[in-house]
Amino acid sequence: MPEHVHMIVQPPKDQPLGPILTGIKTSVAKHVIHRWTSSRAAILARLDDGHGNPRFWQKGGGFDRNIRNTAELCREIRYTHRNPVERGLVDRPEVWRWSSVRWWMGLREQEIECDLPPGDEEVWKRWKEFL
Repeated sequence: MPEHVHMIVQPPKDQPLGPILTGIKTSVAKHVIHRWTSSRAAILARLDDGHGNPRFWQKGGGFDRNIRNTAELCREIRYTHRNPVERGLVDRPEVWRWSSVRWWMGLREQEIECDLPPGDEEVWKRWKEFL
């Protein structure tokens, strides 16, 4: 999405999610802020936190939720894949350049590798239902 991201993350057993999200958010923010420092000064100025420092991410942890079963996971994946379509940004989920559905469909040129979620193999054979 132009102003937010959707991620479905399953941390390894007995590993808290917080440090994983901190690592992702820190590296993305540093990369974007560095890139915008020289080429997009007007955008960077709008990211000021009120103390002269750029803030890329909103305060807070986002809109997190725990997924407890396969049916709920399927709903969240479908929502994530359909979000750019519902917003009117594309006609089909696979057209959205940053969607994991592209990986699942085999459109893997210059894509970030995406794991199929663990679980009921019969559900994942029907991944097109998540579109």
